[in-house]
Amino acid sequence: MKKELNNQARTFSIQRLANTTIVLSIVLAVLYLGASFFIPLVYGVFFAFMLKPICDRYERKVKNRVTAIILTLITVFVVLGGIFTFFVVEITNVMSELDGVVVQLQDAAEAIVVAGGDLVGLDQREAMALLRENLGTTSISNGSIRVITTGLSTTGSILATFSLILIYTFFFLLYSTSLKRFFMGQFRTSAKMAGAETIHEIQGVATSYLGGMLTVMLILGVLNTLGLWLIGIRFAPVWGFLGALLAVVPYVGTFVGGLLPFLYAIATTDTTWQPLAVVALYVTVQSIEGNLITPKVVGNSVKINALAAIVSLIFGAFFWGIAGVILAIPLLAMIRVVLNHVDTTKPLALLLSDDLYDKSELFITDYNRPKYRLSNMFRGTKVLAVQEVEKLPGKPVKQVRQADAEVIAHAKAKEAYGDAGGQ
Repeated sequence: MKKELNNQARTFSIQRLANTTIVLSIVLAVLYLGASFFIPLVYGVFFAFMLKPICDRYERKVKNRVTAIILTLITVFVVLGGIFTFFVVEITNVMSELDGVVVQLQDAAEAIVVAGGDLVGLDQREAMALLRENLGTTSISNGSIRVITTGLSTTGSILATFSLILIYTFFFLLYSTSLKRFFMGQFRTSAKMAGAETIHEIQGVATSYLGGMLTVMLILGVLNTLGLWLIGIRFAPVWGFLGALLAVVPYVGTFVGGLLPFLYAIATTDTTWQPLAVVALYVTVQSIEGNLITPKVVGNSVKINALAAIVSLIFGAFFWGIAGVILAIPLLAMIRVVLNHVDTTKPLALLLSDDLYDKSELFITDYNRPKYRLSNMFRGTKVLAVQEVEKLPGKPVKQVRQADAEVIAHAKAKEAYGDAGGQ
């Protein structure tokens, strides 16, 4: 006798899809509108993950976490301070020639305007009058005041944000053990080992990203410096490594890093080929960096393929601006680690991984199962309960007739009152 208690059928749920869309929209809206709060917080978490190995080494030696954190931050400040001092000293030397550079840039601008006026039929006097009309004599001083005011405001904002990041980093390092144990407590016993491995891999992603970015900056600095030195531009190490430092912000940073030596070349050289060579150098380095260096060095260190990295950079720029561009790749790498440790989302992790090309056959072999399909996230469960009925010997009774009902009622009444009547 075959018995079936229930039957479950999974159907696509519009309600679950709508709920997921609403929750995701609310989360993104909160992160976007609260960017001034969340950006320093995310940086604090990222830097805490990144500096945790250094802090652990200090803690094993000094046996005190607060002292270890302070030593870690001092180490970071020494390294950053050395880089900052180098740029300040070299830029001071450049600024000592600024007056002459500005005059030469004005002369170069006038020459370009005069040449452009000749192309459209304007003589030198008319072209210079047009230039002065657009720029104005008082606009320079007013513009300088606006630049100084804006610079001071921006500097204050940067210092405030940096202070918040420093505070968040300190406390995340201080309470790292407690926070880790809290998150581990959210996993059931059988999943605690996988949870600990996930956290360890996320920390490794942050550290690998730091190493990858430092490697990219070093390569770009050497390439830029060597190219500018061959072209004959003075202060080549300053312009070369400044461009490498600004390359943390893709495209925009490289553009600004190339614009500065280009203007300096216009102001300090008497030839045309040198400024053009600077443009060609930075365009070439930008192409190599965008298509080869960053995807291979940074992409491999965080195990993200080039397509996913580019899309994340564009989305980060749209969502959080420059801060989003800097955080896009490491955050995506952390998301990939989490997806890779959840059984049903492993195909998504592979879709972001740098192994996508070599392991594409997994989509039609190991991951070609119903549980790996994205539609399962939006399916509800409909339960059809079937009551168990015991079969009696003989043919089943399809309908109870009235006569049969009277006989059954009489038999029950006799059974109930028969003994009492006999007594």
